[in-house]
Amino acid sequence: MSEVPTVAPLFPHLDAKDRANLQETAQRLLASGSILRDESAERELYDWCQNRATMLEEWASLLGLKLVWLREERILLAQPESPSLMKRLKLDETLVILALWYDYDTEVRDQGAHRVSYSVRDFNERLSSKFNKLKPPSETRLEQIFRLLDRKNLIRFSNANPLTAAMIEILPTMRFAIPFSGLEEWTRLKIQFETGVPTDLESTDEETSDEP
Repeated sequence: MSEVPTVAPLFPHLDAKDRANLQETAQRLLASGSILRDESAERELYDWCQNRATMLEEWASLLGLKLVWLREERILLAQPESPSLMKRLKLDETLVILALWYDYDTEVRDQGAHRVSYSVRDFNERLSSKFNKLKPPSETRLEQIFRLLDRKNLIRFSNANPLTAAMIEILPTMRFAIPFSGLEEWTRLKIQFETGVPTDLESTDEETSDEP
């Protein structure tokens, strides 16, 4: 019986600390899709990733991921390249993301904003003005969606009672949630969405709701 050949480690040059950092990087990118240096808990990890960009890109390619470095915003993104890593968004999740994407794009592009934030009350008013033909999510469901997007590093959501007083900060990662080339494409998708035409929108998220 022939012996099973010994296989060398994938990254033999990594010591124990580097392997622990690689494991944490993998867990964060697979769980939330990004690492943000402005988050105090992720600052050192982001710097570690920057110093090992080539290695990380090789690792990501094996998993069907593409790493995107937003140097100005100091964000590392992992985008799926394999369809098997994607999952369709629920309709109400798509509705919320479309509205948030539009608000972020217009305020950054037209008004030169560096941070985009507003209350849930303001979001509801803007949502109604954009999608007046569609029924908005219930308050309970809206909170679930905001919590989900917060976990996915697309927004920062600070809960409050009542919910309308809670604050939302839209993160630059929102641009990649549905990567439109511009408002013309956004408008085309909005019309499809309102008329019930399938849009083939997909997400890396396997979980479609949270517990309130």
